[in-house]
Amino acid sequence: MFYIKSIKIGNFRCYSDYYQEFSPKINIIIGENAVGKTSLIEAVYALGLTKSHKTSNDYEMIKKGEEYCFIKGSFFDGQEDNVTCSITSKGKQIIKNDKKVGHISKYIGFYNVVMFCPEDLELINGAPIAKRRFLDINICQIDPIYLDALSKYKRLLKERNQLLKDIKEDLGKYKDLLDVITNKLIEEAKIIIKHRRDFINKLSIFFKKQVEFISSHKEEATLEYEPSCNEDNLELESKNKEKLDLITKTTNWGPHRDDFRIVFNGMGSELASQGQQKTFALALKLALIDILKEKSNRIIVILDDVFGELDVIRQKEIIKIIEMEYQIFITTTSIDYLDSDVLRNSNIIKIERLSE
Repeated sequence: MFYIKSIKIGNFRCYSDYYQEFSPKINIIIGENAVGKTSLIEAVYALGLTKSHKTSNDYEMIKKGEEYCFIKGSFFDGQEDNVTCSITSKGKQIIKNDKKVGHISKYIGFYNVVMFCPEDLELINGAPIAKRRFLDINICQIDPIYLDALSKYKRLLKERNQLLKDIKEDLGKYKDLLDVITNKLIEEAKIIIKHRRDFINKLSIFFKKQVEFISSHKEEATLEYEPSCNEDNLELESKNKEKLDLITKTTNWGPHRDDFRIVFNGMGSELASQGQQKTFALALKLALIDILKEKSNRIIVILDDVFGELDVIRQKEIIKIIEMEYQIFITTTSIDYLDSDVLRNSNIIKIERLSE
């Protein structure tokens, strides 16, 4: 079984210097709000994906007034591995077993993280940007081809949008360059759309099963991918929207405008009750575990401030699904509502105040 044995963080969020050992099974991190619970599991998350679940700006993870931060983790899976992720204003660096990792993409997938958090409801009825972020983060964990295509696409999209802003009246001067960037963008867009469709189709199968399980077969739901354009028609669409792109100074087509939706009982999830939406959010993450474990059992599960919303029976069901195979982190302000059996098998970590 893969698990993180210990973590040491420095100048990370509210922590100047902090060390903690973990249980291979359930770790419950308890403390009042704003004492550093979420920052601790953010460090666990960031050590796996090399980025935060809270911000796209790596520099925000550095403690105020400091110039760098680091996260050191000791892992075990038959043998011990040690990983350090350090972040400065110049970027980030990964060192694994005393050797510098040349490219972050070579490290992604060392272990996978599945996080359950209150923001998961955004994946049900939230803005498309939250859903695209979900797709990008999780496909990148298991698919290096997608990771490479997404990285190139983001760079090319930025270049194309900047070129559209630079073009004034004289399109002829920039037309050849615009066509070159557009064609390259289309190449990467086709890869992204195909891999997203494949991922959603497979995820939907697991999602349907998890919804049925959680709802005791009272609900039926599936996922539907909603690409903003057809990958077989991107060349034509890019040409048709070129005038609009020049007017708006931005690219109005491509996977950066994709979405996906949940259909339940023949209806859209916007008509679901609050309880049904919570069921869908939970099922989506459990389905994600199902799809990730096809590639690797190196999975760490984080339940950030969500366990209190589940009744005792549901708590036991979720733990039963996850506990046998994966290390679990639970953050909470109180253990009063937690099932006694869960508590008995857990490592309780109390955080009393901000680390200085």
